[in-house]
Amino acid sequence: MNRLLEKFVAAGFSLALLLLCGVGTVSYLSIQRLRAEKQWVIHTYEVLELLARIRIGLGNAESAKSSYMLTQKAVDRETYNTEKQKVYQTLKSVRHLISNNTGQIKRLDTIEPLIVQRFTLLEQSINLLAQRNLDQTSQMAITEQLIKVRIKLRSVNRAMENEEKTLLKQQTAITDAIFYQIIVVVSLGYGLSIVLLIVVYLLLQKQIRINKALSQEAILLEQQAAKAKLADILETVTDAFVSLDCNWCYTYINQRAGKIFNRHPEDLIGKNIWEELPEGVGQKFYHAYYQAMAEQRVIEIEEYYPPWDRWFENRIYPSSEGLSIFFQDITRRKLAEIALERNERRYRSLVIATSQAIWITDINGNVVEDIPSWRNLTGQSEAEVKGRGRLNAIHPEDRKLTELLWNQALTTKSVYRTEHRVRVADGSYRFFAARAVPVLDDNDEIQEWVGANTDITERKLAEALLQQANEDLETKVEQRTAELQKLNEELKRSNQELEQFAYVASHDLQEPLRAVTGYSQLLGQEYQDRLDESAQEYLSYIVDGATRMQRLIQDLLAFSRVATRGQEFTRVDCNAALNIALGNLHVAIAESQAIITHDPLPQLLADKTQMVQLFQNLLGNAIKFRQKDQPPKIHIGAVQKDVEATEELPTPHSPEWLIWVQDNGIGIKSQYLDRIFEVFRRLHTRREFTGTGIGLAICKKIVERHGGRIWAESELGIETIFYLTLNAK
Repeated sequence: MNRLLEKFVAAGFSLALLLLCGVGTVSYLSIQRLRAEKQWVIHTYEVLELLARIRIGLGNAESAKSSYMLTQKAVDRETYNTEKQKVYQTLKSVRHLISNNTGQIKRLDTIEPLIVQRFTLLEQSINLLAQRNLDQTSQMAITEQLIKVRIKLRSVNRAMENEEKTLLKQQTAITDAIFYQIIVVVSLGYGLSIVLLIVVYLLLQKQIRINKALSQEAILLEQQAAKAKLADILETVTDAFVSLDCNWCYTYINQRAGKIFNRHPEDLIGKNIWEELPEGVGQKFYHAYYQAMAEQRVIEIEEYYPPWDRWFENRIYPSSEGLSIFFQDITRRKLAEIALERNERRYRSLVIATSQAIWITDINGNVVEDIPSWRNLTGQSEAEVKGRGRLNAIHPEDRKLTELLWNQALTTKSVYRTEHRVRVADGSYRFFAARAVPVLDDNDEIQEWVGANTDITERKLAEALLQQANEDLETKVEQRTAELQKLNEELKRSNQELEQFAYVASHDLQEPLRAVTGYSQLLGQEYQDRLDESAQEYLSYIVDGATRMQRLIQDLLAFSRVATRGQEFTRVDCNAALNIALGNLHVAIAESQAIITHDPLPQLLADKTQMVQLFQNLLGNAIKFRQKDQPPKIHIGAVQKDVEATEELPTPHSPEWLIWVQDNGIGIKSQYLDRIFEVFRRLHTRREFTGTGIGLAICKKIVERHGGRIWAESELGIETIFYLTLNAK
C-alpha cells in the first residue's frame, strides 16, 4: 500500500510539474509573440506621429513664410529654414520605419516630390519679395499652385494615416487574441496543476499522519530508554540533582540530593518543593528558579543557605517541561575563599611596601617627613632629602624620564613605576625599581604617596648576560639553520629518487601481473570445455590473486604518494570536498541506501585532493562495514576546540577543529582500535569484506601531514566513530 501510494504521489507530482512546465513554455512563447505585436503597435504609433509632424512642419513653414513676407524679419526666415530641415529629416525617419510596407513606400514616394514642390513655390514667393517684385499676378499663380499641392499632400497623407490606423486595428486585435489565449491556457494549466497538487497533498498528509503515529511510538520508546540511561548516569555523578515540573513538584531526585535533604528520594517525588522547603521561599535560589523559568536561560549562582548554615553552588537548566538543577555543597571552599580574602586585605599594604628603601611624600611629591631608609641607602642628609632633594641621588641621565613618569602618575592618580640608577652611600650607582602608590581619601583625592625602591642591579646584570647569550644563541641557530637547509635539500633529492623508484617499481610489478591475469583469463576462455571444475577453480584463484596483488600495489603507491605527491596547502572548503567524495561514492550509496548527513564543515588550509580522499575512505569504510539488516546511517560532524583543552570543552576562537564520522555499522572490538590504522591490517576475511587494509593507513598519513591526529571509538554491533583533528591555519 505504501509503495502504491508513493508511486501515485510521484506520478501526480511529475504530471503537475509537466503541466506547469507546459504552461510556462506556452506562456513564454505567447508573451514573446505579444511583445512582438506590441512592437508593431508602437511602430505604427511612431509612423502616425511622424506623419503628423510632417503636416505640422509644413504648416509652420508656411506660417513662417507668411510672417516673413509681412514683417521681413530675419528670425521668421530662420524659422522657415528650420521647419524645412525638420520636415526633410522626418521624411527620412518615416521612410526607415515603413521600409517593409510597399504600399506606404509608394505613397511616400508621391509625398516627397509634392513637399519639394511646395517648398519650391514658397521659395519663389520669398524670392519675388526679395526682388521687390510686387506683381500680383505672379503671387496669385504661386498661391493657386500651393493650394493644389496642399490638397494633394493632404490626400496622400490621409491615405497613409488611414493605412497605419488599419494596421493598428489589426495588430490590436491580434494582441487581444493572444492575451485572451494566454489567460485561458494559464488558467487551465494552473487549475489542473493545483487540483493535482491538492490530491497529492492530501495523500501526503495521510502518509504523514501514519508516519507521525509510528514516530511517536518510536520516540516514546526511545524516551523511556533515555530516561532509564539518564537515571543511571545521574546516580553516578558527584553532584546532587533534582528535576522539577512546571508546578514546582519533584519529578526526580538522585541519591546524593537525598543525602543533603536527609530524606529518601522516593518520599519527595510528586511533592511541591516550596511545601517541603518553606524556609527556602524568598532565598536567592528561590528567585533564581523563577527567573530561569521566566527567561528560559541557564543560571548559575552561589548562595549561603542560613537554615542549614551551608554554602551551595546551583546550576539551573530550564526547559519547557520544568527545571533541571545540579547543586553541590561548597561550604569548605567558600570558607577558604573568605579567609583568603581577609588575609589579602590584612597584608596588602605590607606586600606593596616590601623593599629595600621606603619613602613617603606629599600630594606633589615633596618629602616633608624624615625617611631614614632612603638616607641610609643614598647617604644623603635629612636636609638634602627635604622637598625634591631626593631626586639629586638619581643618575643625571635618568632624571628627565623619572620626572616625566612622576608627572603622569600625578595627573592620572595612578601607580608610579620606573627603573633608574641611584647613587648609593659608597658613591657608586646601582639599578633600582621604583614604585609608588597614591593614598586616596573617600573623594578619590590624593592624600600622600607611599613608595619603595628595590635594588635590581643583579637582575640587570643577569639580563645583560642573557642578552649576550641570546645573541650567541641566534648565531648558532643561524648556523644550524643553514645546516638543516642543506640537509633538507638532500632529503628532498632523496625523496624524489624514492618517488621515482616507487613509480618504476609499481609499473614494473604491475606489468607481469597484467600478463598473468590476461593469459589466465584467455586460458579459461579458450580451454573452458577441456578443463574440469578443479582446474577452472584454480584459474579463478590465479586471476583473483593477481587482481588483488595489482590492487595492493596501487594502494601501496597511493600510500607512498601522500607525503611525496601532495599539493600545496590552500584554503579548502570541507563542504565542497565532502560533496566531491559523495559524488565519487554515489553508486555505493545508492546500492546500500545509505543515509548521510553532515554539520556545516569549516574552511581549512589543506590539500584539497587529499581531503577528498580522506572523506571518501572514511565514508567508504562506513558503507562497506554496514549491518546486513539495516541501511547505513552516517553523520559527519565538526566543532572548534582548544588545542590544550579536552575534547568536551571546545572554544569558539581556537585554531583547531575536531571532525568525526559516525556510523551504525558492525563496530570494532576495543582491542583492535589502535591496530586498524596499520598498513595491511585486516579484521575480516576477504570473503566477508573486500579490500587491501591500506585505506585507514592512508587516512592516518593524510591527517598527520596536515598536523592532526586520528583515532576511533566503537561499540561492537552498535556504532563506530572516527575522530580527527585538523588545524585551521
